[in-house]
Amino acid sequence: MGRSLFIRSKYHSDILVLGEVGHVDLSLVGAVLSNYDFFYQAGENAHGGVLVLIRKDIHVTRVLCSLPNICVIDIFLSETIRLIAIYAPASKTGNWTDPTTVISNRCMIMVDFNIDIERDGEKADQLLERVDSCSLMSVIPDSNTSLRSDCTIDYAVTNGMDLTIQTYEGDTSSDHKPLLGVFTDEGVPKTVGSRTICYRCQQFFKIKRARPSVPQELMTLLAQSRSLSFKVKRKGYIELRNEAPRLRNLARFESKRFQQEKLTKQLKERYVQGEGSTLFWNKTKRYFRHVSSSLRGFATPNGEVIKDPQVMANTAADYYEELFHAPIVIRPHPYVGASPILWENTSTCIPFATYSEIINILRSRKKKQALDMDGLSPFILNKIPRHYWFLLAQLYNYLFAESYIVKKFKEVQMVLLAKKSAIYAPDQTRPISLLDSFLKVQEKLFLHRFVQVLKDRGILPDNQSGFRPGYKLQTRVLLLIEQISSYMANSSPVATVFVDFKSAFDQLWFEGRLGKLIRLGIPHAYVNWIHAWLTGRKAAIEVQGRRSRWIEINRGGPHGSSFTHTLFITYHSDMADYIPAAMSFFFADDLAAVLAGQIGIRFTDQCMDLERRLQSFLDQIEFDSILSVQPINYAKTQAMFLARAIVYPNPMPQVHCGDHKIEWISSFKYLGYWLTAKLGWGNILAKIRITVRQKTALANSFKISGASSTQSRRELFSTFVRPHFTWLFAIFPLLTDSQRAGLNQLYFTLLKRIYYFQCW
Repeated sequence: MGRSLFIRSKYHSDILVLGEVGHVDLSLVGAVLSNYDFFYQAGENAHGGVLVLIRKDIHVTRVLCSLPNICVIDIFLSETIRLIAIYAPASKTGNWTDPTTVISNRCMIMVDFNIDIERDGEKADQLLERVDSCSLMSVIPDSNTSLRSDCTIDYAVTNGMDLTIQTYEGDTSSDHKPLLGVFTDEGVPKTVGSRTICYRCQQFFKIKRARPSVPQELMTLLAQSRSLSFKVKRKGYIELRNEAPRLRNLARFESKRFQQEKLTKQLKERYVQGEGSTLFWNKTKRYFRHVSSSLRGFATPNGEVIKDPQVMANTAADYYEELFHAPIVIRPHPYVGASPILWENTSTCIPFATYSEIINILRSRKKKQALDMDGLSPFILNKIPRHYWFLLAQLYNYLFAESYIVKKFKEVQMVLLAKKSAIYAPDQTRPISLLDSFLKVQEKLFLHRFVQVLKDRGILPDNQSGFRPGYKLQTRVLLLIEQISSYMANSSPVATVFVDFKSAFDQLWFEGRLGKLIRLGIPHAYVNWIHAWLTGRKAAIEVQGRRSRWIEINRGGPHGSSFTHTLFITYHSDMADYIPAAMSFFFADDLAAVLAGQIGIRFTDQCMDLERRLQSFLDQIEFDSILSVQPINYAKTQAMFLARAIVYPNPMPQVHCGDHKIEWISSFKYLGYWLTAKLGWGNILAKIRITVRQKTALANSFKISGASSTQSRRELFSTFVRPHFTWLFAIFPLLTDSQRAGLNQLYFTLLKRIYYFQCW
């Protein structure tokens, strides 16, 4: 009870659900929590029971339920929401069909299940089948909820509402972590509305003055129905009692018909450029996709939280000014101090841009509305009369010929995205540069010409798949798996090292990059333009409308540029030459290297040989990082041991990268696919099953303009559920027959629920 009081006071909780409370002194609860209504349901033994506390200003009613350990309450908000609190001990005498009689169209079930969905096999399957049959969606926290193991046995299931939960990581006297949940009442009436005019100005008005979205004739019919119903209630005329239900049913029918017509129109226009398709996809994406948290504060080392926007902007400027400071490099350096190399294409000029090429770039670009430093966006850029681009084409050609970038183009506004939570240290944010809209067009023109030079000279290796047309992510994953399997087929122990570079795109060294491009045979005209593009950049960080001072950028490439990634992979195109003992696989800044022990000797000797090779590899990658001034993120650089042997080395080999010990792991998420030490796929399949079940339940409960249809559910299924199955196509041939059959059955089962078919 003490811990519950602490959580209530810290988070100002409106509702508290407590399980396994035993016998409760209700008079004590009423005295301590006087501003809460409490509802108690006894359990089957001395330790069971459920207690629900709800703030008194929330209108609720308890629903009669005689089942032990189950408490059912209706919460009256804009719509009635049913809260079902359940404690399910391991000795539970009932089954999961017990609470189905009290499940409503909008409900949330808070349960101590004592079942881990990913690990408890048959029990978990039975529970998921019951959840699916009731069209419920499971809401699972990101971390484990049991303090005695790493299992997740406390979660929630919902129907027709959006609930998010997370674990409370503070101290607790229980062996379970408390769960913190949030749901919103979207029907709360607003008093103020707004509309955007001239793309940038926003006008506010009282909501009662807003133009109604319901046709006037339907509003008149609804008003007549309400008026007649009140008249019947006041006077009680027999004739009116017969007319009121007829008019009310007619109003309901016309209202549903209007909602269905609106839904049909939005579905018909969902792929047509305009306001209708924008509203449709914006609403569905907010409902189905979880976006990263907005940055709301910075956590300081002493535990304080900074929430003032101006102070946050200044704090971020201090951090990024230090991060983007030019690195200190020991001279002479082979990239900048060696004798120049004369290539046959040294004097090649940058080809001029044509009007048609610029128009094609404008057509292919996304019409985003993010504003740059001058208040322009790609959306506004598309509105410029086409004949103006003849003049701009001449300007771009002059800038190419003179290797010059307009100074104003290099002054950018920088916004910060939170990588994890809304409140974190500045080093856990990602800086996105809102580049000048005209400079983005010039970058695209230069990128096409630079890529052609790379192809002509064959600079980029085949084992690099990131940001290259024609090179697929799935191909890189399959080649890695094939290489590991090939080594394991020879009964050799295998080590796969996943190397992570710290702030990869923000750490590129300007001088070394330009010197290396010349040594790779890039023409001087291209190198001079890249020099102009990199140097002299400045940025002002904006946080919630407040800007910091200007900071100089003497390191790294801008996030948000189409050219940064290609320049990065070009700079590191020869990294594989420094690690010849390993089979390396690159995807942009992600490196996976595979090493195997010697063939034909004892397993113990193979492991010792693998340890030597692994340490040599780490020394080589450390040397390359120092040479290229590209720091390694040692905390995220990990290794995985794979072998056909039943017993692994104990203890595992101790290897170091620099002064940092490398951690051994049993599974790793590589480019979206979970790899395990035995190359099994049960882990990723279990996660996919949970995700598709949740999104199918969302598709069945989702309504547009208050209506739903088979076509809308089918469209949502194709957009948000089917891609998860498509993602598995690359590894489908590697699955066992039972895994393939299970996926087929799951797909058709979910499809049946979308079409509301009870039989196929």
